[in-house]
Amino acid sequence: MMTVKDLFKLSLTKNFSVVAGYNGLQKKIACVGIMDYEYSEGFQLMRKEAFEPYSLVLSSLLFANQKPELLIRTIKELIKLKVSALAYKAVIYEDLPGDVLQFANEQNFPILRFGGDEYFEDVIFEVMTSIKSIENDLFLQNIMRCLIEDEVSESQLQSFLRQMNKPFEEYVFTANIRTIQTQNSKWTTPFLQFQSFLKPGIVCTYKNSVLILFTDKSEKLQFPKLLKEWMDLYGISTDGLIIGYGQVHQTHTGLHQAVREAYYARVIASMETKPICKYADLASERLLIELYRKDAKFTNRYFKEYLGPLLTEKTDKDLLDTAVTYVLKKSNVKEVADAHCCHPNTIRYRMAKIRQLLEPFSNDFVFYENLSSAVKLYLLHKEMEKTLLE
Repeated sequence: MMTVKDLFKLSLTKNFSVVAGYNGLQKKIACVGIMDYEYSEGFQLMRKEAFEPYSLVLSSLLFANQKPELLIRTIKELIKLKVSALAYKAVIYEDLPGDVLQFANEQNFPILRFGGDEYFEDVIFEVMTSIKSIENDLFLQNIMRCLIEDEVSESQLQSFLRQMNKPFEEYVFTANIRTIQTQNSKWTTPFLQFQSFLKPGIVCTYKNSVLILFTDKSEKLQFPKLLKEWMDLYGISTDGLIIGYGQVHQTHTGLHQAVREAYYARVIASMETKPICKYADLASERLLIELYRKDAKFTNRYFKEYLGPLLTEKTDKDLLDTAVTYVLKKSNVKEVADAHCCHPNTIRYRMAKIRQLLEPFSNDFVFYENLSSAVKLYLLHKEMEKTLLE
């Protein structure tokens, strides 16, 4: 959904200024219209049909030349029509009368001013192109959500493929990309430019990440290498990026698996603070992912019960942090000690204490296996919970 505030992100409208109705900048824009004579005196057009709801109305205010009393009446009519905002070109009026601005502020009705070389037709084209792009991205996001979260039947998959209406090739390759620099809201923009040449594929945003689907006639395509070439072409640095790759699948039977694998490979990479993770390289993590997908309540209950003694407020937080690092470093005590800036003996002491709290009577192998599963489910839950909050 595009809002009035989003206008300032576009090249042609970024220099528009807000002269009234600041509190209405979150109103959505669904279309754009031009107002030249609709509200001039004596004009008999049925005004209820003049503009669609949620319109951005552009005007030179020519109809009110030497007749400022028409302005408030016009704004009242636009509000009745549920118009989202008025943008006027400063040719007849450089500044609007104070009573007009006061009324617009009281009604939270945004009035924007522009006065450069912008042609109405160019503004309409850019805004409508942006609206269509946002709508298409929302459409694709919904499909991706279904592919990742739902159990997709063969008929549903075929329906999704028809709706996407793309010249897909036989094999599909997927990547899910996210940045650790969460404060940068524009990091996805260069990736979305891939769409211009990605005819047999798709690029869209999904839960603060980017999903890229590419299809090819050959299953031997080196997709990570190709993606790197695209990123170099657009000057996109890999610094701060986390990338998950799905396995190659046949498009018309395994698209949902490919998308899901890329997404969860990226989740695992985020958990393990690694820049890249390929689903093909995962082992027991695949079982944990499917278990979490099928029954998140059970998995949450499981890790909370097993790790319970480490999750209480009374327990030293260093023990939980050490347990997590111990699993991520695959029980390498020296690497764990380096990560925690302490002596290896400190880690051995903490691990002995953890074992005493969690599983005092099992052997080393069983303890590590159980601890690893519980910690990974705990991290998976935290990562998924973080996504829901964003």
